[in-house]
Amino acid sequence: MNQLAFVVWASVVPPIPLFLLSLVIEGPQAIFAAWDGLSLSTFGALAYIAWASTLFGYAVWNFLMSRYPVNKVAPLTLLVPLVGLSTGWLVFDESLQAFHFIGGGLLMLGLLVNLFGASVVERFTWKRT
Repeated sequence: MNQLAFVVWASVVPPIPLFLLSLVIEGPQAIFAAWDGLSLSTFGALAYIAWASTLFGYAVWNFLMSRYPVNKVAPLTLLVPLVGLSTGWLVFDESLQAFHFIGGGLLMLGLLVNLFGASVVERFTWKRT
C-alpha cells in the first residue's frame, strides 16, 4: 500500500472513536458549542492542516526517502519545532525569548553534526595521516 494512501486512511478512521470519546467526556453541550463557533477561518485552518501541511509534507517526505538514505533524511524531522517557532514569529507576530534562539542554534548545530560530522572527521583524519 502506498504510504500516502495509508496516511489518508489513517486520517479517516480515528475521528469516529475520538468523537465518541469527546461525547462521553465533554458531553453534547460542548460539542454543540464547538459547532456553533465554526467560521470560515476555522475551515481555512482545517484545509491548511489537512491538505497543505499533511499531504504536501508527506509527499516531500516520500520523495526524499525514495532518493536518499534514511540516516540523511530522518534528522530533518528535528526542524519541525524550529519551523513552528519561526512561523509563529513571522505570521502571528509571536515574541521569541533568548532561550528559543539558543535552543534553535543548538538544534541546528546538532543537525549539522549529525549530517556532516562524519565527513568532516574523515577529511580531518585523512589529512593528518
